[in-house]
Amino acid sequence: MHRNPEKRWGFLSVLLILLFLYGCREPASTALDSAANISSTATSTQTPTITPTHTLANTITPQPSTTPTITATPYRTLSPTGTPTQAPLEPAVLFDYKDINGKLVDWSYFHVTQIGYSMQGEVNDLWAFMAFQLLDRAIHQRSFTFLEETLTVYYLNVAHEFKGEMLQMQLVIGGTPDENIPIQDVPADGSAYVQIQVRDSDENFAPYVTHRDANRDYEYRDSTYPLMFLTELQTLLASLPDEVILLADHPILFPHDDWAQVKLDMSRVSYLAARYQPFFEFDDYDRLVDQSDFAYALMDYLLDGKAMPAGIYAYSSQTLIIIKND
Repeated sequence: MHRNPEKRWGFLSVLLILLFLYGCREPASTALDSAANISSTATSTQTPTITPTHTLANTITPQPSTTPTITATPYRTLSPTGTPTQAPLEPAVLFDYKDINGKLVDWSYFHVTQIGYSMQGEVNDLWAFMAFQLLDRAIHQRSFTFLEETLTVYYLNVAHEFKGEMLQMQLVIGGTPDENIPIQDVPADGSAYVQIQVRDSDENFAPYVTHRDANRDYEYRDSTYPLMFLTELQTLLASLPDEVILLADHPILFPHDDWAQVKLDMSRVSYLAARYQPFFEFDDYDRLVDQSDFAYALMDYLLDGKAMPAGIYAYSSQTLIIIKND
């Protein structure tokens, strides 16, 4: 049977329209999805999530800090012996005396005699003369254990004025192996001596020149800086007048490269172990880990005028100068 051509064309027209509409809908959906993806990516790029950090690469932190943490007991105890030497108080009386630079030498007097810096510009080599008031006329002793060996440390009972406050200190002058060794029983080696000079009040005191001359190699050292037996020093102390000033010169900070030698010297020479002890910190395995809080606090006091925290102090004497006013 012959079909009507108009109906056929009408049916095809409707079919083509439907196909056209379907084809147009698919790209539109794809375009919307793409737009959504771009929007999401743009939003993510513009608002990234960043976790802040304070770690900076290649940052050099000066060690140790020149501002020690102050606690109730900032410095460890210096292990005073249970039976300290008994001596009546006999404080020295101050008199009018000035160094060669015209600076008054009183109980607060100090003079930096040597200073050096590391490659980072930090002070790592520091010596100073400090003045002290002699509080009695005896040589005292306490015990100190280092590398599993007990030493007897000998010191003078003194005081120094820190920013208007008189603080009692131990002025270490020597040490010897074993515990509670009387000075008359110290073997006749380096432990038995102290480098000392006694001057009258009419003689000049030049701190830098004294430091330089007293630390020359032994064969070139001026004979006016002799070594005196501790027993002789004990006799001298008893004969000193009321008006007397002690001045002691000693290193406070040591270059880091010298620390290994310092520990070796302390392990071999008892009087160096005694004198260096206040300026170094050791761990429980006797490893030298740093200089002591006291050494850094003393540097801050000498160089920047900062106050000294409370604690027990022990300075040391490599060269002891006694100025008496008879």
